[in-house]
Amino acid sequence: MEQEDRIDIYTIPPNFAEEGTLLSGRIKTRNGVETGVILLVLVPILLSLNTTARVKMYIGMIVLVPVVILSVIGVQGESLFGFIGSFFRYVGRRRYLAPPDERYRMEQNRRKKRLLREEIQKESFGKEEGQRRGRKNGRGKREMKEGEM
Repeated sequence: MEQEDRIDIYTIPPNFAEEGTLLSGRIKTRNGVETGVILLVLVPILLSLNTTARVKMYIGMIVLVPVVILSVIGVQGESLFGFIGSFFRYVGRRRYLAPPDERYRMEQNRRKKRLLREEIQKESFGKEEGQRRGRKNGRGKREMKEGEM
């Protein structure tokens, strides 16, 4: 009786019946189509080479297999053509950092001089305050400085 009353719970994997995939959710449709296009372009080129069958097999293993695997898997979640397109977009739009012009250098020099003046003023103000305090302690006696012995 206990077996009849027991309820079996089955978890459904997240890629079950996923839309837009091939081979039970293992390959995205876009990656599969891109792989087919790459094969349609590269296989005739490989077969048209004027070499022996053994050399064609080696070239296919060295060139064709890695490209096909990369195309099926994709790069960083993107399809191969999408990645190549975003790479060329990046190369075309990247900013070029040139050496600073004369106006920028003059502005930086002014800023440095101003900061240096402010530091000197703070130091001299601190020394004056220290000299005032060092003249007399609260009882009318003169305090000794570090260098006075």
